[in-house]
Amino acid sequence: MVENLLPILRDRYPEFFSSAPLREIACLPGWLDLIDELCRTLKTYMDAHPELPPIQVRQVKEKFGGLRFYYSGGDAACREMVASAEERSMSTCEVCGQAGTLGGEHWLSVRCLDHINWSPSSDCA
Repeated sequence: MVENLLPILRDRYPEFFSSAPLREIACLPGWLDLIDELCRTLKTYMDAHPELPPIQVRQVKEKFGGLRFYYSGGDAACREMVASAEERSMSTCEVCGQAGTLGGEHWLSVRCLDHINWSPSSDCA
C-alpha cells in the first residue's frame, strides 16, 4: 500500500520535481490527488506567468498530521495555493483520500473512520 509517490509526480510534473536532492515524497498515497491538484493548479498559473522564477519542489512530507510542501520559486499567489492545499490536508485521510479527522495518541495524523487504526505495517488498507 505505501509507495513512493515521487515517480508518479515526477512523471506528471517534471518541471517541479527534477531537483536531484529530492528522493521521495514522504507522505501516504491518500494525499496524491491533493498534491496532484496543487501541482496542476501551480503549472497552469506558472504557464500563464513565465516571468516568474520557476518552481522547484524541495520536500513534500507529513508533519504534525498535515501536508508540508516546501519549494522555491513562484510568487505570493503560489504561496496561497500551497497554503490552501496544506490546509485541506488537515481534513483528508492520508491513507485513502476520503474525508478525515486529525487525531492520534502518539503521532498526529488525519484518518477516516476506516483507517483510524491503520499503520504502514498492517495488511489492511
